Amino acid sequence: MTTASTGLADTVDSVIETLAERLADPARTCPCGSAENWRPALDSECGLALLYAELGHSDPDYRYIAHRYLGEANQALSESGNHALYDGAPALAFAASCAVQREGEYATLFAGLDEPVFRVVRVVLAAEHERLKAGATAEHYANFDLISGLAGLGRYLLRREQDSPEARSLLEDVCAYFGALIRPIKREGHTLPGWWSDRPLNPSTEDSSGHINLGMAHGIPGPLALLATAWRSGVRVHGHAEAIETIMDFLITWSDEDEFGRYWPQALDLDEYTHRPPRLTRSRQAWCYGTPGIARAVQLAGFALGRQDWNTLAREAVWDMFRLPTEQWRVQDTCLCHGWAGLLHVVARIHADDPRCELSGELDWLAQRTAAPFDPSLPYGYQQVGGLRAELLRDDPGFLTGAAGIALALHAYRTTPRPASGWDTALLLD
Repeated sequence: MTTASTGLADTVDSVIETLAERLADPARTCPCGSAENWRPALDSECGLALLYAELGHSDPDYRYIAHRYLGEANQALSESGNHALYDGAPALAFAASCAVQREGEYATLFAGLDEPVFRVVRVVLAAEHERLKAGATAEHYANFDLISGLAGLGRYLLRREQDSPEARSLLEDVCAYFGALIRPIKREGHTLPGWWSDRPLNPSTEDSSGHINLGMAHGIPGPLALLATAWRSGVRVHGHAEAIETIMDFLITWSDEDEFGRYWPQALDLDEYTHRPPRLTRSRQAWCYGTPGIARAVQLAGFALGRQDWNTLAREAVWDMFRLPTEQWRVQDTCLCHGWAGLLHVVARIHADDPRCELSGELDWLAQRTAAPFDPSLPYGYQQVGGLRAELLRDDPGFLTGAAGIALALHAYRTTPRPASGWDTALLLD
């Protein structure tokens, strides 16, 4: 339970209660029948199910709403389209796993989803091993990242590995794959990491040389967090520790320091990677990119291999972030992905697992920044950035980029930073 002032606690509780009421009807939040309303499953029915699955651990009345959202998601499920942790069958399976409170719940649903999910994992693994065998760089990070690739799929498998021998076996295969991903690849005279992406970070650029992504959502910190979490859970394969160490060496090498302290860039293009500039460009501060997400991955790696120096690095990097003037954080809205709610929850997880962080005051400040934009006149209380242009705002009820995720972060702040349902494993924070 947070030690927030009475005024802040009351404000946060009011926001959570209002959002829980506003988001309870799938017919309102997830209208169907229009391509304009399409969102990835964790930003539609499955993401809303996560909110009520978590609330249901303290209030059983919310469990019916979670079950209703899961039913709507199952009805909307299609064999075509994307299938990854944030969409399709894996997203539904993940949301259902968060709703389980007693052994055997949703067993029929899992029985129907297991094979489609496992098939997706096998197909992506086969394609990636073929690529690595050929010594080719990746066309896109989507095969190995958290949102669309094997890091996210692996985290779901880790949730299921105690109940499914095949999930355990596939998780071991995913960890072994990341052990292979760390091997360098040669391309046009350059030696590049196996996780190099041929696509530019910015699709509008004419640069076709590719990049290395350093964000938790789409870059190498996601695989690092999965490897560390699997290791701590007792799932260990040949080359596992070496992969963690190699990625950590990379993240340490490609951090930088300025007058405010340690930081990381959002990505490295070919010129930056082969001819390091005197000063790397700071990323935004968010879960998806920047210090918070990377620091959590580093912290998890430190816990896994007992490296106190890595834990110190994570702690000091977060302290340095708070030294940076807030206007340089480049926070545009309130959502989990790139907004105040994500900052609140990531910092809360880092602080909870390392009390030496001493960030209680900073957490109260982040909670205030998260709750403050709430406007009861809006459909879901908040509006989020609708694209690259901050003036394009949209009403979003979803998990990663909308009101459900904000409610979850605020709920964790008021109760426990370690959610009972484990919803934040979708962010690879645990």
